[in-house]
This record gives sequence, C-alpha cells and structure tokens, in this order.
Amino acid sequence: MRRLILALVALVCVGAVSAQDVKLLGGQNIPVRLMTEINSKYRAQVAPYGIVDANIMDSKGENIVISRGTPVVMDIEIQRAKGVGKAGYIKINCVSTTAVDGQRINLIGTNIAQGDDRKGLAIGLGVGLGIVVCPPCFFCLCIKGENVVIPENTVLGNIVVNDNYTISVQ
Repeated sequence: MRRLILALVALVCVGAVSAQDVKLLGGQNIPVRLMTEINSKYRAQVAPYGIVDANIMDSKGENIVISRGTPVVMDIEIQRAKGVGKAGYIKINCVSTTAVDGQRINLIGTNIAQGDDRKGLAIGLGVGLGIVVCPPCFFCLCIKGENVVIPENTVLGNIVVNDNYTISVQ
C-alpha cells in the first residue's frame, strides 16, 4: 500500500515539474536596449550589441518566454557624412533573439537615425560664390553634412515578434 501511494505521489510530482507549452504571438513589442554607442563617423568601431530590455511574457501574461538581458542579433548599416552636404545615417535592423527554451525568435523592426544635411549651404556657397566671386569657391561643394550618434542605453521601441511561436517553459 505504501509503495502504491509513493508511486502515485512520484507521478504527480513528475507531472507538476514537466514543461508546458505557451504561446508568443506575432506583433508583440520587444524593447531592445543598445549596449554600445553607434557613431556614423567611424567605420572601425566596436560591434554594436543589444539586449532585450524587459521580461517578455506569454500571450496570457503568466510565464516569461524571453528573459530580460537576452542578446539580440542586429544588422547595422552605417553611412558617413559626404560632400555636397549629404548627412550621415545609421540603420539598425533587429533580426532575432532567443526564447527561454533556446528557440530562435525572429524579429521585425528598423530604426533609422540621420544627421542634418547641408545641401543648401554647400550648393548655395559652392555654385553661387564659384560663379559670381571666384572659381576656388567651388570647393564649398566639399562641405559635408552632419554625422549622427546613437548613445549607449538607447531603447529601440518599435521592434516586434515576426511570427507566432510555441515555447516550452518550466
């Protein structure tokens, strides 16, 4: 009789410890925090690094499916400021992160930061003064636009989950 009771208690305990499947719905917002500064002026800089900024809960709000601090894979496009007043820009695409069960979660979201352009100034001074005053003033066309800097600890807010996922949680 004791063995039967112990066996039943063991089965109940094993059932309680087993993982359950929960849903992570597409379109759920994932706040991403940049851990490094990104500057459009420098090409050789530290590889940008981002993490999930808050615990992400399942569709019912009961279980954590993505833990705070989980790394985010990002694709960064950087353009330096150029002549004729063209501004620098930074384009950040968040690609994926990892759920608590190790599953890859695809993300959608792009953040673009752009410096001030100076096209009017460069063209106005270069062409205007170059024709009217003196030909060496055409070098004013070499005036560059502004570079842009995204400081560390910036939170990117418009990043969302790409698809619906079923995640095993303990």
